[in-house]
Amino acid sequence: MVKKGFTLIELLAVIVILAIIMLIAGQNIFGIMGEAEKGAFRTEFLSFLDSAQTAAQFDIMNGVINASNGGKCYEMSDLAEYFEQKDGYNGSVQVNYDNGNYTITGWFYNTKYMISSKDKTLTTDDVEDLGTTTYFNSCGVRP
Repeated sequence: MVKKGFTLIELLAVIVILAIIMLIAGQNIFGIMGEAEKGAFRTEFLSFLDSAQTAAQFDIMNGVINASNGGKCYEMSDLAEYFEQKDGYNGSVQVNYDNGNYTITGWFYNTKYMISSKDKTLTTDDVEDLGTTTYFNSCGVRP
């Protein structure tokens, strides 16, 4: 008489193989998700810098920023007209103005990531885990 079916050892071997595959695939998926989160955070920061640039251009045209004062610091609340305020996000941007040229550096964080003293050339490698890092914003104020 021939019995059809799998032995307990065969079933356990299949389960072990599937567990190993899931472990390897899971690590790759979580790594990709983490990089995607950092990329989205970077995009938010670039949008934040763009809004500060727009505000600074208006302030330069209206004489608020000029060669005598050298620049201005914008907190996130100052940019509400240009940047969508999101819960859990905070930051500031320092605009330095000299002889018709200006530079913009920013500081930005949420509950998970932070970017400190960067301009538009940043990459996702510049996005740091917030952790327990001690940091200051671009205006020199501890958040």
